[in-house]
Amino acid sequence: MSAGTAEEISALLDREVRADYAYMYPPRQAYGRIEPHALTEAVTRSLEAARGPLNLYLHFPFCEQICGFCNLFSVASSDDDLIDAYIAALLKELAGYADMLRGLPLDTVYLGGGTPSVMSPAQLATVLDGVSEQLGTDLQQVPEVAMEVSPSTVEPAKFREFRRLGINRVNLGFQSLEDAELSGIGRAYASDIPYKALDIVAETGFRNVCVDLIYGLPGQDHAAWRRSVDKVIELGPDTVCAYALTLRPRTGFAGQGYLSVSGPDQYAKYDYADERLRQEGYRRQTHVRWARGEDGGYRQKANHWALQPIVGIGAGARGYLWECDYRNGYSVRHRMRGLRQYLDAVSEHGHGRTDGYLMTPDERRRKALVLALIDLDLDWYAGILGGAPEEHFGPYLDVLEDLALLERSPGTLRLTDRGVRHRDVLVQGFFSPEVRRRLASFDYDE
Repeated sequence: MSAGTAEEISALLDREVRADYAYMYPPRQAYGRIEPHALTEAVTRSLEAARGPLNLYLHFPFCEQICGFCNLFSVASSDDDLIDAYIAALLKELAGYADMLRGLPLDTVYLGGGTPSVMSPAQLATVLDGVSEQLGTDLQQVPEVAMEVSPSTVEPAKFREFRRLGINRVNLGFQSLEDAELSGIGRAYASDIPYKALDIVAETGFRNVCVDLIYGLPGQDHAAWRRSVDKVIELGPDTVCAYALTLRPRTGFAGQGYLSVSGPDQYAKYDYADERLRQEGYRRQTHVRWARGEDGGYRQKANHWALQPIVGIGAGARGYLWECDYRNGYSVRHRMRGLRQYLDAVSEHGHGRTDGYLMTPDERRRKALVLALIDLDLDWYAGILGGAPEEHFGPYLDVLEDLALLERSPGTLRLTDRGVRHRDVLVQGFFSPEVRRRLASFDYDE
């Protein structure tokens, strides 16, 4: 969708049209091959000019199984020899960035996946010790060192050791608390396991625990969704993320013929989660995340949306820098082959970068609006980008304001409640012509 008229936007919203969750800009589907030297130069210039804070993303693709919705890079393996080889490659890749990163203040480390919690404490210690040594950083002093966790991997002794090693935040991928839905996505455990996992991570001293849920799963009716939301509220984690299901080719759901989700149903499920969570004292941070208490939230995501540098390491990882976004190659069609290709690339070149997007001043302005419009600080915008959003996007911002989707106050542009509800549709009006062209031609044949 390009920036539209008030009539066009109203028609989309009246039909309850949904769009993909825009958690990055440009979307990865807009990435393309860049001449390797040019991409390396863009990465180098970005990091040499960085003054911090710095954010590190480490991707661990290993999983017990591939869930039906998964279109991220993961492999169904917990082979220790393969994991050890992968850790060695990951630390070798990090070493290629270390000279540029050493000395920068490290604000977050995020271990994503995949399921990084399949690692043993000894394997995790190798990773974190390597990060500390290469970057000259005491991870115990880093504000957020987070890990994505499958409930089935949570054991008291193991997670006590994870906490001792410096992990202070965990993302528990519940997705659902309904037995039928867990079975439907491929989880080989019953709904009591997430409860036990939450108890264990709380008892072992984790400062910030986040629970993820997905709405729109096959067969999920409104009553089942309400039960999952209500149960999570009763459990009381610091942070709750509720994501609309994104359907992609080459996933298990696509192979089962599950190819579309009703927009009105999805919005109704969002409405229930938003209302109930806010009633119970959670503050809405974005349209997918609610937090309470001093420790709630997702610091690396907030930093990313504030255009801070994210250095991505590992197969399938993405980095978000001032002059470029980059991606380390992966494949959803040929997962193990993609992993082997990453190991070979690091062995040969010292990194896994395969494609990306070179950023321009115009694209950076668009990125700021796409990611930060939920609550955009105009002084922040002027300080890092110069000028004001109205200079480049004035007519579209006026349309959003006229439709009561956006409100202006001194120093701030902020989406209204209705604007937040439709945020993923509205921000597409800031996509550049080049990004829209690339998205239209992307075929998911990866």
